[in-house]
Amino acid sequence: MPKAGKTYGPRIPAPNYPQIKKDAEAQVLKELGLERPEDAVHVRPEDLIAKAAGILAQADAEVALHLNERDQALAHLWFYEQRLGLARTVGLGNMGYRQALATVMFGNKKHVHELPTGDGEELVQAAEAAGVERVENAEEKLLKTAPVVFAARARRDVAVRFMQEAVFALSEKPYGWKPEKIAEHAGVERNLIYKQRAAARRRRGL
Repeated sequence: MPKAGKTYGPRIPAPNYPQIKKDAEAQVLKELGLERPEDAVHVRPEDLIAKAAGILAQADAEVALHLNERDQALAHLWFYEQRLGLARTVGLGNMGYRQALATVMFGNKKHVHELPTGDGEELVQAAEAAGVERVENAEEKLLKTAPVVFAARARRDVAVRFMQEAVFALSEKPYGWKPEKIAEHAGVERNLIYKQRAAARRRRGL
């Protein structure tokens, strides 16, 4: 927590994440060939799931490509420059922000409660002891990568919802496809299909 009398670096303005999210959702609809989400009922589920799986794979690839650079820049700015408002800058809630810091410091997001609580030189020493790298042009790198990761995750979230609907439709009559067949058709792991089918059923109270 910020401490009275402590001098922190200037806050970094946050990108327009609400607009980024809106644009990401519109992009997914376009790639699925839909004008509105409800139009999905008019698309064959085997076609819908193939397109949604492709969007999912692309989004995951973008996150994998940029997430580490984002988190390294984020950690540098918190531990070494001690900037405030970084959660907002990267478009994360407080827990997601702390998990990102824990991933860099400890290699595991579950260690959020082990993050140092000091400030000033204490934070610097803790980061150096943990091997947290200093990042040149960290602010620039954060502002470059954070919106990319945010947009990719937003597209993923939308695609998953359509994927779940398609999995459910293919599992029921008149299709009656087994998860193995759905996974093969979509080009994904079978476990993902089981997971999405379960989520779709829960949403329907089944």
